[in-house]
Amino acid sequence: MLAWDRALFELLNQTGQNRLFDVLMPFITDFDHWKIPLALVVVGLCGWGGKQGRRVVLLALLTVALSETLTSHILKPWVARLRPCHVLPQVHLLVGCSSSYSFPSSHAANSLGLATVFGYYYRRWAWLFVALALLVGYSRIYVGVHYPLDVLGGQVVGVLSAAGILAAGHALSRRGKGRLTEDTDDGK
Repeated sequence: MLAWDRALFELLNQTGQNRLFDVLMPFITDFDHWKIPLALVVVGLCGWGGKQGRRVVLLALLTVALSETLTSHILKPWVARLRPCHVLPQVHLLVGCSSSYSFPSSHAANSLGLATVFGYYYRRWAWLFVALALLVGYSRIYVGVHYPLDVLGGQVVGVLSAAGILAAGHALSRRGKGRLTEDTDDGK
């Protein structure tokens, strides 16, 4: 499995090189380029999205907190897989090579976790959210800092984190509605 992972990494990172992606992928993979658009989405949802918009923002933040904790603080130290840019001599490296471990990719987890939450509430745009998250995952391989299995593992963590947060949110919402119904049935 690891040999396949390395071979696919080399195909995507080295054989697939082109000038357009050499410019585009470092831009996509850099979280700093996503801060302003994400901040605008948060402000828009909180200001004009109503109760659902504020719920989506809260659930998205909780999803990222969970996926980031699982990937960066639990799974990476436990698995302790070195990044390809530290191990392979011919890596096409387009960004700095982090000293943190490689598996699973936090970028992939966070982006697909967010795409899952946003796609759940705004289904019409789910394809766009997922496409952007997959592009972020691919960019991590292309720039030379993650193997394909790192990205896939991160994506699994992201989707599971989102599913858990969404399920908890629904359970709490149903529980709260039940209390409101009970209170109104008593004549209170």
